[in-house]
Formats: sequence, C-alpha cells, structure tokens
Amino acid sequence: MRLFVLVTSAILSAGSALGVEATSPNIVDLLKTYEKLQLSGSSPVTNLRLAAGHFEAVLASGGAAYVKAGDDTVGLYLEGSGTMEYLSVDPIEAPVVTYVAKKSSSLTPEKTEKGIRFRQRFTRLLWLAAGQPLPQIPAPGGSGSAAGFQAEREKFSRRRGTPTGFGFARQRWNAPDTPYVWVEIEGADQDAVYRLDGLENPSERFGVLRESESAEKQFKNALYVVTLSEQPLEGDPRNPPQPRFVLTDVDLDLKASDDKDVSMTVVETLVPQKAPLSVFAFDLDSTVYTTFGVHLANRTERVKRVTDEAGHSLPYWHQNGHLLVQVSAPAPPNQPVKLRFEIDGDFLVHPGGSSFWELGIWSWFPQPQLCEQRYTLHTVVRVKKPYMPFATGTTIRRAVEGDDNVLETKVENPIQFAVVLAGNYTYKEEVRNGITIRVATYALSNDRAIKQLTGLAAGIIDFYQGFLGPFPFPEFNILEIDDYGFGQAPPGIMFITKEAFNPLGGTVENQLYSGGVNERFAHEIAHQYWGYVVSPPSDEEEWLDESFAEYCAALFMKAGKGDSTYRMIVSHWRGEARFALDKAPIPLANRVYVANDSTSTYHIRVGLLYNKGPLLLYALHKELGDDAFLTFLKSYQKSFRWKFGSTKTIASFLQFMTKKDYMPFFEQYYWGLGMPKE
Repeated sequence: MRLFVLVTSAILSAGSALGVEATSPNIVDLLKTYEKLQLSGSSPVTNLRLAAGHFEAVLASGGAAYVKAGDDTVGLYLEGSGTMEYLSVDPIEAPVVTYVAKKSSSLTPEKTEKGIRFRQRFTRLLWLAAGQPLPQIPAPGGSGSAAGFQAEREKFSRRRGTPTGFGFARQRWNAPDTPYVWVEIEGADQDAVYRLDGLENPSERFGVLRESESAEKQFKNALYVVTLSEQPLEGDPRNPPQPRFVLTDVDLDLKASDDKDVSMTVVETLVPQKAPLSVFAFDLDSTVYTTFGVHLANRTERVKRVTDEAGHSLPYWHQNGHLLVQVSAPAPPNQPVKLRFEIDGDFLVHPGGSSFWELGIWSWFPQPQLCEQRYTLHTVVRVKKPYMPFATGTTIRRAVEGDDNVLETKVENPIQFAVVLAGNYTYKEEVRNGITIRVATYALSNDRAIKQLTGLAAGIIDFYQGFLGPFPFPEFNILEIDDYGFGQAPPGIMFITKEAFNPLGGTVENQLYSGGVNERFAHEIAHQYWGYVVSPPSDEEEWLDESFAEYCAALFMKAGKGDSTYRMIVSHWRGEARFALDKAPIPLANRVYVANDSTSTYHIRVGLLYNKGPLLLYALHKELGDDAFLTFLKSYQKSFRWKFGSTKTIASFLQFMTKKDYMPFFEQYYWGLGMPKE
C-alpha cells in the first residue's frame, strides 16, 4: 500500500551549468524558478498538519505562506511552534538507524512497537510538493515570514548533493501523477531533511544536516545530509531496485593535453524500460579537487552541449555532480535513444605531481544509477607523447598520430566502471592460454617484476577458470600506481600500487605493504568475475563483488599455501568482523557513518563486506562440501553471466540445488546481525 499524502519539488544552489536550444517551457526554465522561490503572503494558523509517508509535521501556532516557483504554487512555508515526527518501520535498517543516529546526530531514536521513531520541535519548515494538492490556508494577509524564509533559503542552499529541483523536474515530465515531496526542517535539536520519491522504486529518506568536517575553504560553509533512514514505500526491501532506463552502449572519444586539460565526446545509447521518459538523470563530476601544496585546488568539468541523434541541441542542467537532460519528445519503452555529450575541462589530476593521471571508477562521463548500467564500450584515447594510454577493453589499435599516442579499445559484453589511465609507462605483454596479460611499470622499466606478475596473474586466472568458468576478458592489464597499499579492479584492468612491483625493495613502505600481494592480486582478479560477469545492482548488494572476491582469493591461497593459511585467513575474518556485527547488517554497510571518526566508519564497512560476508560463504562451503560449493559458484556465474545478481537469487539458486530453503540463513546472517558459528 502506498503511503503518499502530498508531493513535490526542489531547491538549487548557485554554480549551475546549463544549456538550451529548445522551445520553452523546459527543465532549464523550471529549475531557474526553483533558484528563486518566493512567498505569497503569510497567514496565522493553528494546528496545521502536513503528512507524507511516515513523516508528519504539525504547526501548533504560527504563520503559514504559500511558496511559488515562478507563477506556480509549489509548497508551504511554516514558521512558529511546531513538532515533527518520522518513523522507520523497516526492521532490516533498525540497527543502522539507531547506531548512526546516536553517533552522528542530536536526535534520539525511540524504539516503539511500530519501529524507530524520531521527534523534535521546529521553528521553520519548508514543504514542497508535486502530484497532490496542497492544503488550504487562510487568505494571505501579510509578509511577516519574509525574513525567516530568506534565512532558511540561505542556510539550506549550502546543502551539497543532488539538487532538489531535479526530483521536481523528473516528476513534472516523467510521471506528473506521481507524488514527490521535499521537506526542510529547522529543528530545535538539529536541522533535517525529508524526501518522498514516488517515481521509480518508491521510497522515503530522512536525514540530518551536518557541517563539513574538512578545514578546506571550499567546504567551510558546506552542509551535508547524513541519512538516518531510507526505506521503501512499497514492496520488499530485499528486492534490488528496478531501472528507469538502461545505458546499453558508450562510444567515447577523448583527447588529453600534456597537463590537466581534456575534451571528449560521449555518445550514449539509453533504453527506457517500463514507461516513456522525457528527462534522463545522470551522475557527472562538476568539480574535481586536487592537492595544491598543503591545500586543495578546484578543477572543473563542463558540459558544453548535449544533442540528440538528429543533431538537435537539448536542454540540460549540470550541477553538484549531477546532470539532467530533456529530450524533445517522450522516449517510449524499449526504444533506444542516443545522446551525444560534448565535455571539456581541466579535470586531469596528477596525484602528488606524478607523471600519470587516471579517470577511474567514478562519474567522469555521464552515468546513471548502478542498476541502469550494462553497456558495451568503444573508446578512442589520444594523449600527448610521451604519455602512454590504457583503457578498458580489447585493443583494436595503438598508433602514433603527430604528437599523440593513440589507443582504441572495444568491449562487446555489458559492463560498468569503464576507466582510462595515461602516464609515463612502459609495458610488456604475453599471451597465456589465449589471454593477453599486459604489465605496465611506472617511470622505470622493471623486467623482473613484469615477468613475476605475469606469471602470478596467469596462475590465478587458470585457478579461477577451474570453478568460475572462462576468464571474461581477452586482455588483462596490470598497471602500476605510484602509491602504496591498495589495489582496484576495473573491467579487464588491475590498478596495483608499487610495492607489488618491488616487494624486496628497501623502503619501509615496500616492506610494510608487500606481504599481502598474492592475496590482493587474487582478490582483484576475482572481481573480473564478481563485479562484471555477475554485477551488483546497488550498494546494498555490494557483497556480491567484495565478499565473493575475498572468499575466492582465500581459496587461491588455500590451494597454494595449504589449510593452515586458509584457517589463518578465516580466523582473521572472524576477529575483524566482531567490531562491526552489532552496527548494521551486511547490505547496509555503506550506510554506516560515524561523525568525526572516519576510522570507525571505514572499519565497520570493511568488517561487514570483507570479513563477515566471506564468513557467510565459509559457512555455506562447510555445509555443502567442496564439490557442491564450487558447483554453486560456477553454476551461478554461468546462469547470471553478464547480468545483475542478488542475494534473493542466490538463496533461490541454493534451494534449487539442494532442495533446502536458504532464506532463513540469509535472514539471520545477511539481513540480520547474526554470525554463523564455527
């Protein structure tokens, strides 16, 4: 049952980038009006109640005024003596709601029979709604709320994140009969925000505003929302999200200078799913930060133009790392739409002044939600010599054109997280069992490391093919990163720091980080299966790549170094998981936030995804035995090859194999706080 009452729209902060060559009205016209919301008089009211989903606000006494965006009445502004209440009824999120509220807010979580409740008094509240009529208030008789409204606008305009107007624009053009609500609360205990989104995957979110923990001037006045609760308005919270549209193909042409400047064109093919779409939403960097001495410096990524397949310019709005584009006519379901983006800026960052840059697994080209990305890829990269480019995909050609080194690649199976890297690299490649393994060293040639790492990668790939199936990519690039202590695995690529290339080196850093290179290699190579062949559709399913990759790496270490090493790894998991067990269930590992304590935030997430998650797989392995467990992994990889996985389908798959219901196992240990016994 849907719990919508009222519905709504948006607030925009300064610094937007926009473009339009289309007839009005369009998203640009609309979003401009939301930058300058206006009051339409003010009237005294008593016991005025506003409600949406599990949120309620009551103004006992004070003033209320209609809020206008341009000529449209879009909400209410309340000022006086009021109370608000929000209820989280999803039992899965209850532990993390309580923990984050206690660690990162001034609100008190109250445990009730219905769920976790938050209550506080407020003095000012902005309620914006679309899709439902606003309540009637007495005819405006004055403007006594103007100063308070202006102060409220100035404060909440400092909020970072998705511009609230984006939700209003999506509602207006994609689903005008569906509710959307945005509420800003100046509370007695802490300022807060509430959002009800009735569009795709209907949900509501409640969070508090916190000031930045950074001393940098760019963030000095910024406010950030810490999510206390996010729950579905209908359906099973265990279900993965459904896509509005799917990004099915990316054609990228990128030209880089020898410094920080870059330009690119990106042609994306988008396929609406269940309903026609007029507005498409993406993540896209707008400001990139890099070190400048001891401080940060701003870099800018700009959208210059967006066009459709016929070459017509389209309205767009790019702000705060988010991008909206409006097509000229509603795009029907299952019919591909092509958009062409022209982008430039000075957003190539050379870490610590090094001689390389990376466009990594973030939104440096327009990318929708995770569940909306399953794209094939064609890439052409041009970089100034002597920089050498590397990119996701099978090499079509490498060439020299004038002053540029040129690389062209292609991926024929649907992926996520395409990357490009270029720098002062030399590389060698070798074909092992039909797979080209390419190892690139930074700054200096290192033939010994190339030989060792080629052999290590080939051995790990061969091991995984025995129980996970054919290696998913014809080429695998191992690229040295000028840093210490981490690895990362975009599709067909491994970024690995320099201790892996010189484990016997004399520096303290080399000796400190080199001990786990084999396990780290095995973990990152496992991501080629768990992360791309089978992909998580959302952050809530991230264990499908991190926990499964970690467990497969442990199996490799067991095969190479024996049961004692394997038992030591399992013991390590158990010890590291204990700190996180009572904080959150595995699917909400990314919701944990501890104010002013990034170390605890980090260790709780790691404890759930990299330690408790593998322990669940260890328990299943013990119960099923070697043959059945490895058959489960291989069969699941085969059945969901180049598709999204989910924990519910894993439970169903295990039940099909064994004729045993595994949902209670996952209810207790995955969606719950339990830990499997030894």
